[in-house]
Amino acid sequence: MKKIFVLFMIIVVLCSSFCACSGKREINSRNSDTVQSPHATQDSGAAQKSDAVQDSGTQQSADDSNDSSENGGDLRLLSNRYGYGACNTESGYYYLPEDGIELKDGNYGAPLMYMDFATKREIYLCSTAGCKHNSQDCPAIFLGDDFPNFSTILFVFGDNLYILSREYDNDGSVAVEFIGETGGTTPAESRPAALYRANLDGTQRQKIYTFDEALTLEDKVIGNDKGIYVVTKKLSTEKEGNQTYTTSSERKLMFLDFDSLSLKEVCNMDFGDHISWQIIDCYKNGFVLCGTDFGREISRDEKENDDVYKELYNNSHEVYARLDRNGGKPKEITRQENRYENSVIVLGDLLYLSSSKNQKIEAINIETSEKKMLCKLPQNLIMDTLGDTLCCRDWNLADTPTWYFVDTKTGKITHTSLVNLCNGWALEFRGETKSDVLFIYDYDATEDKSDGSYEIHQYKHALISKDDLFAGKDNYRKIKMTGPGR
Repeated sequence: MKKIFVLFMIIVVLCSSFCACSGKREINSRNSDTVQSPHATQDSGAAQKSDAVQDSGTQQSADDSNDSSENGGDLRLLSNRYGYGACNTESGYYYLPEDGIELKDGNYGAPLMYMDFATKREIYLCSTAGCKHNSQDCPAIFLGDDFPNFSTILFVFGDNLYILSREYDNDGSVAVEFIGETGGTTPAESRPAALYRANLDGTQRQKIYTFDEALTLEDKVIGNDKGIYVVTKKLSTEKEGNQTYTTSSERKLMFLDFDSLSLKEVCNMDFGDHISWQIIDCYKNGFVLCGTDFGREISRDEKENDDVYKELYNNSHEVYARLDRNGGKPKEITRQENRYENSVIVLGDLLYLSSSKNQKIEAINIETSEKKMLCKLPQNLIMDTLGDTLCCRDWNLADTPTWYFVDTKTGKITHTSLVNLCNGWALEFRGETKSDVLFIYDYDATEDKSDGSYEIHQYKHALISKDDLFAGKDNYRKIKMTGPGR
C-alpha cells in the first residue's frame, strides 16, 4: 500500500519524464494462478516503442545497411521508459511489484505479474498447479536479495524475457552522517550485477552473465540483434566531516555479446570536455547523449552552494549530441538555455524539443542537425511518445492534468479530457502496442481528508486504442486485476 501526496506525484512525473526524455532534470489464462506461454511478436525485443517509431526516418543506403548488418542491425531502447521493473510485448505486460511480500520462510521477494492483453486478465507468471506464490519454489518469485527493488530492469529481447539485476545507482548522492568520521575515500558497497534469461512464460529462468563486482550499471539498456549496450562505472564514497559523497569513475560504454556472452569496451564516457554525458536514448545508427555545459568544470563547493549553483545553472546550456555505436567523440546536435525549462524526446531519427520561453515544438534531424518547426502549442511540455505521436502537458502540471497529442507526420494537435477516475489526476501510460495503450485509469484508494494524500491499494489498468485516446473517447478495455498494479 502506498500513501501518495499530490506534490510528490508532480515531482515524480517531472523527474521521471525529464530524466528519460530531456536529461535536463535531474496470455490466455484458465485461472488466476496458472498461465499459458505468452507469445511475443517478431519485434518484441523493441516492445517499448511501436514499429512506427522504430522504422521512422529515411531508408539506409547500401553502405549504411552493410555497416548496420555487421554491427547487428539498428539500435533500439530496451529498458522501459516508464519504470525499471516492467516491460511489454504485443501480447502482454510484465512487472515486478514495487512492494515485496514476505515469503513463508521469512525472506522477502516480489512475484512477477503478467497482464494478458487477449483475455484482459492479470495473473502470477507461474504455471505450477496449486502454487500459493509465497515461497522460493514458485517460478514467479524474485528474491529481494538477488533482485533489488526499484533498480532491477526487465526487457524482452527476441523470444526471451531478460532480467538485469543491478543495485540502485546513487552516483552523485550526498548522505549526512552523525557518527564521527575520519575522512578519506572508500569503495561504495555493491553486489555484482547479473543478467538472467527466461522463457516468455517465466519458466527456465537462469543466470547467464555476472558483471565484475566492482562495477555499477546505469539504467539504460540499448540493444541490436547481437546483444546489449550498457554503461558501467566504479562508485566510491568520500567522507568530509559528517557528509558522505558518492562519486563515479571509469565510466565506460560496454557491449555484451549474447552469442559469446563476452563483454567488451566500446569507448570511455569521459571525453575530456568538462561535460558529464548521459545516454538518454538511441537512434538506428548510434546513441543520443545529453549533458550540462557550464563552460568550465565546476567544483563540489559550487555544486553544494544552492545560490551559486542556481546562477551557474541559469547561465549554462543543456547540450544534445550523437555518439556513433562504435564510439569516438560526441558530435553536438543542438543546445538549449537552462534559464528556461526545456523538454526533449527522441523519436526515430529525430530529436523533438521545446522550451517554456515560447510555444514551439521543433524537430531536429539527429545526423544533420537540420531543424524544422513542427507546431506551436502552449502546452508544449513533451513527456512521452505513442507511435508517431508526441504526448504533451502544460508546464504547470498541477493545474492541467490532461494530455495534448501532436501527430509528428502532420503537426495536427488533439486534446483529451480523460483523467484518472479516482481523483482527476493525469492518466499514467504504462506500455503500448501497435494499436493500443496500456494505462492506469483508476485507483482503489483511500483519501486522507486532513492532508489531501491518498493511500493507494491498487492501480487499475486498462487498454485503449490510440485513436480513442487521442479523440478522448473512454472506450476502456479494463484489465481484471490480481496484484497491486505497480
